[in-house]
Parts: sequence; structure tokens; C-alpha cells
Amino acid sequence: MNIELLYQDKFKFDFEKDLFNKYQVRLKKISGKILGRFAEKKVSEKKMVEIISKKDANNYVILLDEKGEQLKTHQLKDLIFNTQSKTITFMIGGTDGFSEQFLKKGNMVMSLSRMTLTHSFAAIILLEQIYRSVTIKINHPYHRR
Repeated sequence: MNIELLYQDKFKFDFEKDLFNKYQVRLKKISGKILGRFAEKKVSEKKMVEIISKKDANNYVILLDEKGEQLKTHQLKDLIFNTQSKTITFMIGGTDGFSEQFLKKGNMVMSLSRMTLTHSFAAIILLEQIYRSVTIKINHPYHRR
């Protein structure tokens, strides 16, 4: 299983990127063989349109939007580890989010909160939840009930 995180805006503050990087390092250290690769990349809206138009059964695309489905942590863990696709691609839109037409093209629309988040905070929260999902899967003590 590979996970990609694509976003359109840059991290505005160093502390945001630093926190994001800390979770990337943590994820890499513990994911071992249960998670193939985690990649993150700033891409243009045009590139996101290109990716979503070429998606197939090997790529499960999840679009982040405040109107999407809210998952509990264990539901996200199940989604990550029970999907039949080789790659899960999470996409975070730009300042104006995604159009309604674009949202219909993803496999799923997910919300991290009913509140509007900056893309940086959304990326950090999502990465922390991916990390938490892996810790649950491997019975690491990070996640407590």
C-alpha cells in the first residue's frame, strides 16, 4: 500500500513544515512492510485534474473537503489497510477548495472537520491520523483508547 498526499498551496510558516516533517519521519520509522511508501507533493490544480481523470482501480482518490464524510480514526485505519487499490491518493485543494464537479470524480470525499482549515493544518492533521492508523495496526502504544 502506497499513500500520496497532494496539495496546491505551500506551507506558509516554517513551524508548519517542521511539524509535518516530524510526522513523516515518525511514519517512515514505524511503517516498515505494512506501508509501502508515503509521498507528499505540492502540485497545480491542472495536475490534480490530470491525476483524477486517469484514476483506475489501482488508485483510490480521496478528496478533502469540509462537506465530506467524517471518519473516526479506526475507520480511517480500516480504509487505508483494507482497500484493494495499490495507492491511496489524498488531495487537498487550494484556497477555494474543489468545485462540486471535481468532488464527484473522487472515490471519496472526506472531511477532517466541519470548520475550514488551512491546507497546512489539514495536511498536518491528516498525516498525524495516517501515522496514528499505522500505530494502531502494529499495536504501537502511541494510540490510546
